[in-house]
Amino acid sequence: MTRKTVGLAIRDVVGITVGCVIYALSFALFVIPRNLAPGGISGLAIVIAHFFARAPIGVTIIILNAPLFLISFRRLGRGFLWRSMYATVMSSVLIDIMVRYTSGFEVDILLSSVYAGVIMGVGIGVIFRFFGSTGGTDLLAQLLSEHIGLTFGTTLLVIDTVIIVLSGVAFKSVTIPLYSILSLYISSKTIDLVQEGMSFSKAAWVVSSQPEEIAARIMSELERGVTKFTAVGAYTREPKEVVFCVVPQSQISHLKQIVHEVDSDAFVAIMEVTETLGQGFKELGTR
Repeated sequence: MTRKTVGLAIRDVVGITVGCVIYALSFALFVIPRNLAPGGISGLAIVIAHFFARAPIGVTIIILNAPLFLISFRRLGRGFLWRSMYATVMSSVLIDIMVRYTSGFEVDILLSSVYAGVIMGVGIGVIFRFFGSTGGTDLLAQLLSEHIGLTFGTTLLVIDTVIIVLSGVAFKSVTIPLYSILSLYISSKTIDLVQEGMSFSKAAWVVSSQPEEIAARIMSELERGVTKFTAVGAYTREPKEVVFCVVPQSQISHLKQIVHEVDSDAFVAIMEVTETLGQGFKELGTR
């Protein structure tokens, strides 16, 4: 094992540990005090803990995840499996430790669901960025989807919905499942944000009769790379040149001005870019 490999492994372990601390904090401060059950094995553990008061939530999460990891052993890469097991055990242990010190901490249920979703999403997103996972219903959904004929996303949605409904039955409440759904939605969006980053770039596709001049002005005035494609109009059957480029959001107005000045009849399509890596943007390989 090289020094670089050891360094990368240590970095991943440290990153996953930080994610576990953040994830556990969301449970200790906001999820558990308000009996929220935002889907997943953790949500099921909260429901079980309601019926068995002495059952630590963290230990219950580990017990519920253990058979899923064993069943999924062959389909998961060895590195991903060990990272995921570490993240699951570490976050579960931290939840049980933190709960002891946050006893009595209580926030309005709406604020709890919002902050739980945000902080939980950040924690899971960080764990994902370092190639780990918290196991749970993701693994179960992968296994079931192959046998029941539903897609992975649909299967996961069904499982989480069942767990959230169970929380309503367990706590004899309609509001808890509703707030749990809100927390689940916020956490999923936060995970995407942590994984992909905020969109500060735009991609532009320009179909014009004067692609050379447009490309030249983009490269000289905006100092951005340009790629050209040869296309054929579906209706006219005439060959066309398509100019493609990615620019920061702050330059999009200048780009549109350039196209308008060169060819006011050009067709322009502008779309969001979730992440941009490479020359002129974030370095390739950056997490």
